[in-house]
Amino acid sequence: MFKHINPIFFLFLFCFLSIPLLSQVITIDSHIDIPFDYMENPQHDPGKITDMQVDLAKMKKGGLDSGFFVVYVPQGPLDKAGFKKAKLLAEKKFLAISKMTKTYSNQIGLALAPEDIIQLKNNNLLSAAIGIENGYVIGEDLSLLDHYYSLGARYMTLTHIGHNQIADSSIPSKRLNDEEELHGGISAFGKKAIKRMNKLGMMIDISHISDKASLEAIKLSSAPVIASHSCVKSIADHPRNISDELLFALKENEGVIQITAFANYVKVNNDRFNSIISLGNKVAKLYGDKSFNPSLHSNKREFLEGIENINMEFPIPDIDNFIDHIDYVVDLIGVDYVGISSDFGGGGGISGWMDASETKLLTRKLKERGYSSKEIEKIWGGNILRVWKRVEDIASNT
Repeated sequence: MFKHINPIFFLFLFCFLSIPLLSQVITIDSHIDIPFDYMENPQHDPGKITDMQVDLAKMKKGGLDSGFFVVYVPQGPLDKAGFKKAKLLAEKKFLAISKMTKTYSNQIGLALAPEDIIQLKNNNLLSAAIGIENGYVIGEDLSLLDHYYSLGARYMTLTHIGHNQIADSSIPSKRLNDEEELHGGISAFGKKAIKRMNKLGMMIDISHISDKASLEAIKLSSAPVIASHSCVKSIADHPRNISDELLFALKENEGVIQITAFANYVKVNNDRFNSIISLGNKVAKLYGDKSFNPSLHSNKREFLEGIENINMEFPIPDIDNFIDHIDYVVDLIGVDYVGISSDFGGGGGISGWMDASETKLLTRKLKERGYSSKEIEKIWGGNILRVWKRVEDIASNT
């Protein structure tokens, strides 16, 4: 499966083989959410000590080398006004990520290619890649894919909660009165978007989209796809998780599933989840909003205190539960098709990995499970870098 990869790329990876495990591995978290006031509110300035799950100090302490910082915009109406608002919100987050890498250029750099992550690590710097969560932000304008790519976007999750103009979601939006399906998979416009993403070299992310849409996206894509933050449905039967059928399709596609530390996807507990949603809505009302948005309210004092109480009543899954999902993928389709994501800032967090400062414990736990240094290198960063590089190569040859 590696026959198409540029040999020079492996030379970059090879330079780490003689370094001890915790420094040898390139640790990449493929999904880190940021609030809308990122780099504006001092409490959400990653260059400072913050209550956020990911800031630069926590990344360094935990040995987290890199992350895909996510431009997430919630689903709204499928009309011109909705698309216009989504674009404005998306650009606000792109600017914030760019501001972070420029303000703290002595600590973190923007990664526009796999080699950038490797080079920045060689220079003892952190790196930030960019992903888009929810294709809603392109509206019905394919040229926005080119625009967002120019701003640094290197993957796009096709939907979020709620169907959009591209595809059906795995979770229809009650707020938007969604039917079970809108398109029966990928829309006609969505097919054009996938084709354009392939030509640009932007990874297609099937997390959040329906099983039917996922299978269709994999067939339509001329390049490997990713599930940037999902778990395994056979272990935790949640609509956001990935079925065995999809895992086999991912293997054939040479893609990767990035197992995520979102508690209810690791181990389904609807009582706990519903309590969190209820808490979130109460906090939102305190601040004058109609409904809970993690990007706005998950770091509020009232929410954090409420979460502590919920965690006492409903204990959260731990790292061992998380690695069970990795084990399952490895046993079913192989170690070359699995990676790691946190969903920090968007609801992620499990016992033992509640923020970026605890990242080293996850690495140690993988070693305790019997994974070799080479296997851990693949799981933590090698596999997502392989996919990213392959997507770029296909784009450059079309």
